[in-house]
Amino acid sequence: MDLSQIVIIAALLSFMVVGFFVKKSSMKSYSDFTMSKGKLNWFTIAAGISMTFAGGAAILTSASIGHMFKWYSLVDPVSLMFGILIVVLFYKKYQRDRGTTISDLLASRHKGLTVLIGLITSFTFMLIVAANFVALSKLLSPYFASIDPRLITFAISTMVFAYVAFGGFNSVTRTDILQYILITGLLIVPVLFFVITNRGELVPDVITHRFVDMPTDYIILFAIPMVFTPLSQDINLRIKSAKNPRHGKVGLIMGGLFYCSIAVTAAYVGIYLGNNNFALADSEQAIPLFFKSNFPTYGFIGIIAALAAIVSTLDSYILNAITSISNDIIKPLSRGGDYAAKTIKISSWITYAGAMLIALVFNQVLVLSLTSLLIYISVLAPVALGRALHLDARRIFIGSIINITTIIAVEIFSLSLSPRAVIYPIFGCLVMVVIYLLNIMRIRKD
Repeated sequence: MDLSQIVIIAALLSFMVVGFFVKKSSMKSYSDFTMSKGKLNWFTIAAGISMTFAGGAAILTSASIGHMFKWYSLVDPVSLMFGILIVVLFYKKYQRDRGTTISDLLASRHKGLTVLIGLITSFTFMLIVAANFVALSKLLSPYFASIDPRLITFAISTMVFAYVAFGGFNSVTRTDILQYILITGLLIVPVLFFVITNRGELVPDVITHRFVDMPTDYIILFAIPMVFTPLSQDINLRIKSAKNPRHGKVGLIMGGLFYCSIAVTAAYVGIYLGNNNFALADSEQAIPLFFKSNFPTYGFIGIIAALAAIVSTLDSYILNAITSISNDIIKPLSRGGDYAAKTIKISSWITYAGAMLIALVFNQVLVLSLTSLLIYISVLAPVALGRALHLDARRIFIGSIINITTIIAVEIFSLSLSPRAVIYPIFGCLVMVVIYLLNIMRIRKD
């Protein structure tokens, strides 16, 4: 076993130790397991927000996009920052709501709508978890070439699931701090050092690599965080866990800035490789290639940073998926009773099995990440509009069913619609507007 393997394993063990050896979240209720009301300071919130959104899938993807589309890769962090500012603007709205999940925020206790939103959010979160499973295998397989990548993914994902199911929100927030420190020290600092010491010296006279303009569809998809962020369950949980509004707002803004610094760093890595004519058989291998090429002795430090990012997103979205399945699907469909602990365990197994199956079938980080965003926004943005129009939950539920059925039909029959990231949400919003107008006409007629 060489030094790089030892350090990678040590980093994984450190996540496990921090995840397990914290005060265990209570399982008396779903909210106790999922948040820490009034306890988080601004730095913990900032680390949590940045680590949730700057997962390994995002870091590998940002470098990959930089290699293909150059600085178009900044569409994503800029959009996320705008989304954060929207959240800060409506901070009191999140704070007043007493719900745990995004379904609680939007469904108004309507069982059908609660379960429907729960199904959409749970599936979306499982897609993101699956994307990071794939990112794990692609990141670590070059360092453990003799081991099946699926076995690596299985071992690490099992470890992360274990400490999330055991420690809940407390485990996630504590590991977020460690992971942010590792990403700053092992990704941002080395790349910044490289830029300062090698500026302009390593770019060849003739650049044969061709950057291309990002397609409009991709620009729109990467701008989705502007809408996704205000509807994010993580945002909702951390606002309710903040010590006070000042800590909450500062934490959100700093978390967005932390994320931007990470995304810009990853994008630079991809752009540098393109400028220096590095060809990538798999563009999602940009981060490992950069560190192996420019830090041959200690190239694994970048891998530790990316690994920390993957695990940070994994634990956050595992927690989100478990909470959504428990609170929004099983709880409304159960006959009552206090079964929170049992339900959380069942939801953990469902999340684990579902995400693992998706990862084995679909092996592309970018595809899984973008699909998750598209599904989430296409359904929840119209629901949010319905709430803004003061439609009752029953009518929002009917509109959502029409919207989802239409989208499924379009996909089944492979109809050519572009850009889907605009058409699907707009169609859903139009459905809600039509229902609103029909309701107004009915009221006037009566």
